[in-house]
Amino acid sequence: MPTEQITSIKDARVAEARELTSASGRARLQKCLLEGVESIRWALESGMHIEHVFYGSGYERDPLYQMLHEHHVPCYLVSEGILKKISDTSYLVPYLGVVDVPASLSTPDGMGDFIVVLDRVLDHGNIGTIIRTASAFGIRDLVSTTPMLDIYYKKIVSASRGRVFDMHVKKYASGGEAMADLQRHGYQVIATSPYARTLQSMTPLQAKPIALVVGNETEGIADDIVRQADIVVQIPMSGGVESLNVGVATGISLYELKFRMVLTMFTSHIRANMGREVNVTGRMIQDAFDAQIKQVSDLNGTQLILLMMLICDETMTLEQISRDTGTFDEERDALLKPLFDHGYMHYQSEDSRIVAITETGRQTLAQLWSCVERAEQAVLAGFSEDEKVQFRAYLKRIQDNCMRIKEEIV
Repeated sequence: MPTEQITSIKDARVAEARELTSASGRARLQKCLLEGVESIRWALESGMHIEHVFYGSGYERDPLYQMLHEHHVPCYLVSEGILKKISDTSYLVPYLGVVDVPASLSTPDGMGDFIVVLDRVLDHGNIGTIIRTASAFGIRDLVSTTPMLDIYYKKIVSASRGRVFDMHVKKYASGGEAMADLQRHGYQVIATSPYARTLQSMTPLQAKPIALVVGNETEGIADDIVRQADIVVQIPMSGGVESLNVGVATGISLYELKFRMVLTMFTSHIRANMGREVNVTGRMIQDAFDAQIKQVSDLNGTQLILLMMLICDETMTLEQISRDTGTFDEERDALLKPLFDHGYMHYQSEDSRIVAITETGRQTLAQLWSCVERAEQAVLAGFSEDEKVQFRAYLKRIQDNCMRIKEEIV
């Protein structure tokens, strides 16, 4: 792809890029300016649409330059003076990219089963840290009670290590509006407060999606949100510490509440995702699933799926296990042995033909759930969200048809 040189500060592309150094310019143009090699690479890896990139003389040897050309991104050679004018800095940033950014979601429809709600969180470093931490737990949905939240500000992009490009964002005019809408869409709203009477680790959760609210660095969560929340919890601390940094506190809450939500919602969550479908889809999916699981566990995919089925069905006979896993006698015993040895399952009462999952098995499966989600994402890579929904609907229809045929014959 031939490189074009821009020599005038008045060039329309340069003028537009200069506007993107302000929040108002980013909001009006629905674009953002990426500064430096890492930010541009993060955007490429996330599938963001990069309109074009400005770069300085001599930087064609950087691997990023070749990557941009492979992705057919127009690259414009400009002087160091123009680069500094675009970025509005006294120092040189060798690569500057202009990227289209998605608009805020209109409703929470389509958001996942765990949402992070930022109530007037202002520090850009904290926001970026929260986004990066949420992404690490597979959470990609963000709600803001500040309608002017600008998540593509360069410090947020940097602090999130580019994970901001994978986030879905919904903005509200006020905290009260946000709470009412989230609750209307079936979320249980959990607010954090150092003055709450209920410990986070002890609070009972409903089998519903969670919206976790974290508050302003100085004032915490607004009083109207605390009043509207379904649950208000605190993170226990020693007497010498009054509060935690909001980024640190969010990480603790995400770890504990996501883990407990998975345990609470296991049956419905498994049925709504891959669960049984993985077991009947085919050998290639099984092999891919095994490869993902083996990276973090001594279990294989079949053993993990068996634990999922035990959570759904509570108990299974050895005959059911043979039928659902396709293993019999010695092969089936070899499959079950590690599960018994590790205490993940046990025989129910004195009947050695009926097995059930243990609490250790439940907790282990909850801890491995992020790996299950990654396996599902890898298997369904390239599918749109609509195609994933349709795919699961087709599988469910096939299963329903099979059950009806069986019932008619019986």
